Order: sequence, then C-alpha cells, then structure tokens
Amino acid sequence: MSSFDARRSATQSTYDGAEPCRVRRSIFPRGSIWTWLITISLLCVVFVVGSLSISLLRSVGVVREEATNVKTYAGEFLAAAKEGNKSKLESSAQKVSTAAHAIQGEMNTSLWEFASRIPVVGTDIDDVRILSEVLTDFSDNAMIPMAKSGKILALSEFVEDSKINASVLPSLLYAVEEASPALERGADAFESMPPAHIGPIKSIIDSAKESILSVNASVKRMRPIFPYLSGLLGADGQPKRYLILAENTAEIHASGGFVGSFAIMTITNGDIEIGNFSNLADVLSFGDNPAGATKEEIDTFGIACDVAHGDHNLIPDFSRVGQLYRNIWSFYQDLEVDGVFGLDPVFIQYLLGAVGEVKTSSGVTVDGTNAAAILLNQSLFWWEPGKCDEFYREVADKTLSKVFGDLDGLDVSAFLTAVSRAADEGRCLVWVKDPIIEESLKEAGFAGNLLHDPTSPQLGLYISDRSASKQSFYLSMDADVANPSTNEDGSNSYKVSVTIKNNFNPKAYDHIPNYIEVMTKGRDKFDLTEEFRLIAPEGGRIENIDLQRVNTQGDPPADSEWRQSPYQGLDVHAITLRIEPQESAVVSFTVVTSPEVVNPLTIRKTPIMPPEYAYWNEKMPEPAS
Repeated sequence: MSSFDARRSATQSTYDGAEPCRVRRSIFPRGSIWTWLITISLLCVVFVVGSLSISLLRSVGVVREEATNVKTYAGEFLAAAKEGNKSKLESSAQKVSTAAHAIQGEMNTSLWEFASRIPVVGTDIDDVRILSEVLTDFSDNAMIPMAKSGKILALSEFVEDSKINASVLPSLLYAVEEASPALERGADAFESMPPAHIGPIKSIIDSAKESILSVNASVKRMRPIFPYLSGLLGADGQPKRYLILAENTAEIHASGGFVGSFAIMTITNGDIEIGNFSNLADVLSFGDNPAGATKEEIDTFGIACDVAHGDHNLIPDFSRVGQLYRNIWSFYQDLEVDGVFGLDPVFIQYLLGAVGEVKTSSGVTVDGTNAAAILLNQSLFWWEPGKCDEFYREVADKTLSKVFGDLDGLDVSAFLTAVSRAADEGRCLVWVKDPIIEESLKEAGFAGNLLHDPTSPQLGLYISDRSASKQSFYLSMDADVANPSTNEDGSNSYKVSVTIKNNFNPKAYDHIPNYIEVMTKGRDKFDLTEEFRLIAPEGGRIENIDLQRVNTQGDPPADSEWRQSPYQGLDVHAITLRIEPQESAVVSFTVVTSPEVVNPLTIRKTPIMPPEYAYWNEKMPEPAS
C-alpha cells in the first residue's frame, strides 16, 4: 500500500459510498414566532366568526321582537280607529313607526352587511331589509297621516247597533285610499321576494307577507265598487231589494247548482233585513213560463235554461243568469228586485270560518269545517228530502243573519278573505240591474261573466248535471295545462288535459237515499249524466279534442257526439258524458289564443265541491237530536 493510500485509508469515513441522507428542515425553525402567530390567528378567526354568529342571532331576536311589536301596535291602531280614540290612534301609529325604524336600524349595521355576503343567508338578509322598508313606508306614509288627519275617526260610527251607517262611507273610503299606495308598494315588494330559508327569518317574513298580500288583494278587488257602495246599501232612505239564490251544488250547474230556495234581502240606509228562505215550488212555478233566454242560449244550453226555474244557471254567464231570475221573480211575485246574489254551501262554509258556528233546531252544529259536506250529502242520509231542504234554508238563513246581525264583532279581514275566495271560485256571484254598477262588479270579479279580452285569454270549463240526482257532490274536475308554444301569427297554443271523475263508491254504504240515486228513467241509478262544455278565449279556438276513459266498468260509455256552437262570439264545444262510479273521463285538447295575447291563459270553471271538504264515502255520526 502506498503512503498515499495509507493516508487516505486512515482518513476515509466509514460512511463513504453510502446513500446520502437528505434532511428536510422546517420552514420555520423550532421555536419560530410564526407558528404561534398562525395558530393564534386561526383561533381569532374562529372566535370572531363565532362571535358574529352569536351577535347575528341576537340581532335576529331584536328584529323578531320589533316585528311582533309592529303587529301588536297595528292591532291597537285598528282598535283605536274603531273606538274613534284620536290620541290612541296617533300613539299606536307612532309606535308602529318606531318599531319599524328599529328594524331598519338593525339592518343598517355592519353586522348585517357582513352577513349579507354569506351564501343563502345573504338572500334572507335582503328579504328582512325589504321588510323593514315596507313597514317604515306603510307606517310613515299611511298610518301616521291617517291618524293626524282625524277623518278616520268617523269609522267609529260605521257600525251602529248592527247597522251599517252609509253616511260615513266617504270616511272609510278616504282611509282606504290613504293607505292604498303604500299597501300596493309593500305587496309588490313582497311578491318579488325570493323565499326565505332560515327559520327565524322565514317566520318574520311570512307573517308580514301574508297580512300585506291578503289585505291588498281584498282592497284591489273591492276598489271598483267603492264609489257605488252607498247606493248598494240603500243610502238616502232608498231601499234596495236583492234576490238571494241558495244553490245546491250536489246537483251541479254551469255557474252554480240547482236553485231550490230563495230569499229577499232588503237594505235601507245600511239596515239589512233578510226574509225567510222559501222553497222553489212555493214562490215560483214549474210551468213553462219563459224567463227571457235568447235563442242562442236555448240552442246552446237547452230549453231548461229558459223555462225550468231552478235551472237558469245552466248558463255559465251569471250576468245573464241574474237577469233571468229577476225577470221570472217579478213575473210570479210582482216584486221588482235591484239585484241577484248566487250563493252555494261552500261559500256558507267559508263564511262560517270567518264568523263562527251556528246551531240548528235539529241539534246539528255547522261550522267552517263541515257545512258543505253536511248540507250537500250527509243530511240526505239522515232525513227525508223535505227536511233536508228545510235544514239547508235554516243554515243559510242563520249564517247570513250572523254575518249581518253582528257587524260590531265581525272580523272584517276574515270576512273579506272568505268573500274574495268565494268570488274567485264562482261561489258568490252578483248581478245588479244598474248597468254602471254591474260593470264595476265585473271589474271586481263578482259578476261571473264570460271574459271578452283577447289580450287576457280565459278558458271556460263548465259542467252541468242532467241526472236528476244529488250525486254531483262526488264529482271532481282537475285541469292540467302545459307550457305554451308561440305560433307564427303571435298566438299561443296550450295543451290541456281535464280529468272528470265520479268518486262515488256505492259499496261503501249500507243504504243510499233515493235523493242521491239517479232518477232518470232507463238509466242505472248510480251513473251520472253530465253536460261538459269547453269555451275558448276571446279571438281563440279549441282544437284536437280527444276523450279517453279510465277505470270503465260494465257497459261501454253512452256518450253523445261533440257539438260545436258559438256563444257570445266564443267557440264552444260540448258533449254529454255518462260517468260510472269510480270512473274518470279524460278530455285532452289544444287551446289557441288570439294573436293579440299579452297575458298567460287563465281558467274559469264550474264551482264543484272541493275534494278537501268532501268526506267522500265517510259516514258522519247521526245528529244528537
């Protein structure tokens, strides 16, 4: 070994030639301050976010509390208006404004500004901000000015001893007009809101939204009639007489039901008197005296619409039906009436939901949950037809007497909601002989007239029972409308499917009254015969009609051919259907609108029994006495 090699060997490391060991050093040396700074910063972020969440929840609690205050003080405002207490009126209006501004103040803090940037939460924050603006707008621009004007004080005299004081109507209309602009702005704001997601915020929004939208809808509906209310209420000592039709929708007609009972309501200076309901046979005749239907109406709806005085509402246009009943009433009773009201049992149920129950002489308590089912069906299983008709008249009489006999205790909001809903569904319709007032009723949606507006197309779906039975209680009619397609001329085409079902199940009953069984000779006692009509929108038409059956039993259906005839210039298609128990008739077709169309298609249909109130095939307990 050379001296060089010896020296090299002596100095060579034992790890020479081994794989080098790569040590990964920490970015921050042990004991570095950066580690602690990052840890502390993360803890701070968690603490801050947590603190913000807690603070936000506390602020939501404040908003909720102030929103509750707004509701409470608004109730005090209405009570003060009714009492005519000017100091309480101003005080409660100011309290509403203070609470509304408190909500707005909370919304303007940096806390809510930060929260509004959070996904999902942000849209809810925007909703609350809109709510605060609506409340401040309404309190500052409607309630406070009304309170300071003093004119609303006359509302305390609007009802005196269950009598409407027509002379103070101008003050009522002033109050409504004063509040309407802010009310409409609030309703528009709520309509444009996206739905809230967070529970506490959603409850705040929904409560205020429901109240504003409901009141605004009622005011908008009634506003066209306001200028004529004094005249309708018999102001200046000029009595107004109105014929009330009690329509039985268990025997359905196009614009109501078989009219078996009548009463006269007289209003003089707001004092309302309702006479007893009388049976059809006692006040009119079943003779052939015509009521004045046109040749077109007779050709389209049959001779019964003219000479059968329980059947004039086979015509779907109630503005014509009212004229026919006025004509025939004056012929038989030699008494002129100024208008005609058409009311059905479902409307009576809506009213009872607003004014409370009535107890009948038979021991049956009728209320807002059971009235229609008892009147139209269950009573037929309890009593003979004559007592059923008497029971119907008693319930109608007591319900209307309760509405007009306790005006001081009437929940006006609930009453207006019931009336508006009934008008929308065709269960409370009015015709008056004064053509100017009649036009206002049409504008408000109470006239039940066919719509002649090519820009706002309306499809009519009308059904009339020709079975001479009370089985229409078991009918249901559902319409499905697809999204429209636009044609080259600018018109829209809608594919529509209508399902008409006979929900009656005779096997569910041990005994079925004769009144419910079909009385038409040569027919099965449980088969319904229904005239079904499609009425196209103004300037439009109906095409591609197809009829299918679901769950057909026994013999093939004995339907008529489709018939086409115009009515009031509208395209009308009709068929007579036989529908067995548990069977459905499905009618599919295309509705083509006018090229002038602007608004979406709407539907008006015969007011049959709502399924949610029907109690189909359920046995109710016998009355107590």
